[in-house]
Amino acid sequence: MMLLSQAVGRPVVSAVDAAHIGTVGGIVVAPEDALITAIRLDGAKGRGDVIAWADVHAVGPDAVVVGAASAARFASTDSSGSQDLLGKRLLTELGDGIGTLADVTFDPESGHLHTLHTSRGHRIPGPHLLGIGSYAVVVRVADEGAIKGPPPPVA
Repeated sequence: MMLLSQAVGRPVVSAVDAAHIGTVGGIVVAPEDALITAIRLDGAKGRGDVIAWADVHAVGPDAVVVGAASAARFASTDSSGSQDLLGKRLLTELGDGIGTLADVTFDPESGHLHTLHTSRGHRIPGPHLLGIGSYAVVVRVADEGAIKGPPPPVA
C-alpha cells in the first residue's frame, strides 16, 4: 500500500527512454469503484495534464513509470480542482462534517483506494467513498464501524 501524499511530487518517466514527462500532481478517482482512473501531471510540457492509470507500469519509490510518452493517453482536466483530494472537507452522506481528508492509502498496482485518513485520526474504508466535488468528499458511514480509529477529541 502507498499513501497519496508520498506519490504527489514524484517524477513521471517513460519506460522506453526514461524521458521526464512531468510530476504527479494528484489523482483522478472513480468514486463508485473507489479506483484511480488517472494521474494528474504537473509540468507536462506540450501535452495534456492527465495520464490514464492503465498506462502506468509501476509506482516505485523514486518515480512513476509509464509507457512511451507518445503512446500514453493524455487529456486535459477541468480547472475546477474537484479531484484535489488532500485537505478537502469530508462529509458523511447525512451532511455531517468529519474533518478533512488528510491522506489516502491506495494499492499502487491496481489503483484501488484502500483507506481514507481523516484529519481527526479516523480511517474510512475506500469503498465507502460516495463522491468527490469541488466543495467536499462525501463518504458513507451510516453503518456502524465504518469509521475506524480514535474518536475525535472532545471540545
